Amino acid sequence: MQNLLKISQQTFWQLIGKVVSSLTTFIVLGLIARNFGEEGTGIYTLAVTYLAIFFLLSDFGFNAHVLRRVKNLESRVKEEWQRLLGARIMWSAVLVVLAVGLLPFWPFATPEFSQAVLFGSLAIVASAVFVTCNLIFQSKLRYDLSVIASSIGTVLGLAVFVYLILLKYSIPHLMLAYFLGWMMIAVVALLLVRKFWRVVFPIYDQRYTTNLFKTSWPIAATLLLNVVYFRADAFILSTIKGTAQVGIYNVAYSVFQTVLVLPTFIMNAFYPMMLETLKFQIDRFKNQIRMVALGLIVVSAILSFVIFTLSPQLIKLITGSGFGGSSISLQILSFGFPAYFLSALFMWIMVAKKMYKQMLIIYSLGLIFNIILNFIYIPQYSFMAASLITVISEYLILIMQAVLLLISRK
Repeated sequence: MQNLLKISQQTFWQLIGKVVSSLTTFIVLGLIARNFGEEGTGIYTLAVTYLAIFFLLSDFGFNAHVLRRVKNLESRVKEEWQRLLGARIMWSAVLVVLAVGLLPFWPFATPEFSQAVLFGSLAIVASAVFVTCNLIFQSKLRYDLSVIASSIGTVLGLAVFVYLILLKYSIPHLMLAYFLGWMMIAVVALLLVRKFWRVVFPIYDQRYTTNLFKTSWPIAATLLLNVVYFRADAFILSTIKGTAQVGIYNVAYSVFQTVLVLPTFIMNAFYPMMLETLKFQIDRFKNQIRMVALGLIVVSAILSFVIFTLSPQLIKLITGSGFGGSSISLQILSFGFPAYFLSALFMWIMVAKKMYKQMLIIYSLGLIFNIILNFIYIPQYSFMAASLITVISEYLILIMQAVLLLISRK
């Protein structure tokens, strides 16, 4: 019961932060939809989606690996964190170069899209710093500090965005507000880490960094495959149908994705407790896992019903008018909530049990399945196909996870 209370408290703080960031996201989407239409919305959301892949790469699963290693070893946390920060800053700088350098090779990279990515690319470094700070907030169960940092940066980014909109700046220039918001998040997070240590400077250690990559790559590969199969449809849709269709789809997906942070928040709080209580022996933690799973099923079912019912009103509230297809897309996506909620739990159980290769196989198969179906059906059914294939793919992932976890118990 005490563990569930802690999970609830930490999830609550994360939800507060998500409420702020979601409101900001929807205000931004609404302003873009009203000022630039489906085409402009497609360019902006596609650029943000593209950068999000590099955000995930900058994470590279380091936090989960380091948290396992330093749990209950307070004397090692500070030095480990400084070396991690140095590794992340170096790695994210490389990713900035890759994100921009690969643009000429993508079939969906229009001049406006490429310029938008260029203006927003340095946010990759800021995101990497914030994620590194979150290791401390997560290990000490102080997500309130993470929420403070993200909320301050998000509100500042929104203020700059509104200012640029009023000055009639183009879509690519609006990405400057996106970048400034992330920079503020990183700066505030570093200041809050100083609550625990006065010195927060990074230390770059080549040997440490190399070992970190060697030990973390299976988690990173799994998370990358997860996000690529999660959002490959937007890039395929852009290539085949154009950015206007992406705009319609991504408005619906923004609402869908906002709901999906709930299981992520729950697992952010549950994973450290899982490590502390079990010392990696998951079978001794069955009752707590069952209770979390039941809670996820109930909450996801309720959310599916609510989002399906209210999707026309939600889309109209965000965009004003002209995005009727987004409502239908959101209704289809809402059927996927139960699968996404449970698969988040199963994935972190597999991480705790060090089932890295099995996870890699699961998400590789999911990615192949997703991409093949999208290429077959998007030409005829556009964003409707992308929505349905997203749901089907996640149920396939969930089934494979459940089968492997059952086998691992024998």
